[in-house]
Amino acid sequence: MDEDTIRSAYAPFVAALRNGGFTVPEDGWPAELVAAHVSLNNDLISEAAERIVAGEQPSYDNIAAVDETALGSYADAAGGLAGLADAVEASARRLAKAWAALDETTGSCLLPAVIRDSGAVVIDRPIAIRDFIEGNASFHLDAHLAQLKALQPTAGEAGTQRTAEPPTEFDTYQFVLLRRPEQRPEIDDERADLLQSQHLGYLATMKEDGHMKVAGPLSDQPDDTWRGFSIYQVGSVEEARRLAELDPAVRAGHLTVDVMSWHTPKGALNFPD
Repeated sequence: MDEDTIRSAYAPFVAALRNGGFTVPEDGWPAELVAAHVSLNNDLISEAAERIVAGEQPSYDNIAAVDETALGSYADAAGGLAGLADAVEASARRLAKAWAALDETTGSCLLPAVIRDSGAVVIDRPIAIRDFIEGNASFHLDAHLAQLKALQPTAGEAGTQRTAEPPTEFDTYQFVLLRRPEQRPEIDDERADLLQSQHLGYLATMKEDGHMKVAGPLSDQPDDTWRGFSIYQVGSVEEARRLAELDPAVRAGHLTVDVMSWHTPKGALNFPD
């Protein structure tokens, strides 16, 4: 696993939450409690990993992430499924960063862990923190995604309107927005033309080298703030930012970049070579 894999593993779960349309089960948790559990549990594990990196010796107990009253309060505070989807995304980013901060030594540190399920203690033993995070972002997450899918009405059920099935696999790209900085150096037309030429040449090099899929300018906006965007696929937002900031126009302070991950259904986009 890597940081981006952990973060993007949660995309199908978040997509299911945003898709909505869940039924209320006769027994077990509704979708809101499932989402609250996943988000809270991610944060509990992230906190433990962060404390290990800081040299502390924490322990983990999932009691706060399985208490139905606490989960209900969390879901209410989030403001429903849309807010819970945002919370899960944020907790996934934190979990991925916590994993990335672990090195060979801290990643193998044993975390005393107590895990409860349906009111019973099912695990009470130390777990290597890196293995714990990876398991949480794989089979634990898969189990709760299956819970959500079980709460989606099947086609033809009386009184239900079936929406499209959310995707289960995603391709991950890095979306780079280029914008004018609030304050940028004054340059003459000759220097501006040179920077634009160097900027376009750099983008062409990024595409030729296989780092960038596509780029283009933006128009039809009220204040001309946004200058263009690029779609990279280099494994992480950090690497995409590093490459984007090597653009001569960015280095000269003529442009600045905003970088974020972008997830699309697997195979939805095909870029020409």
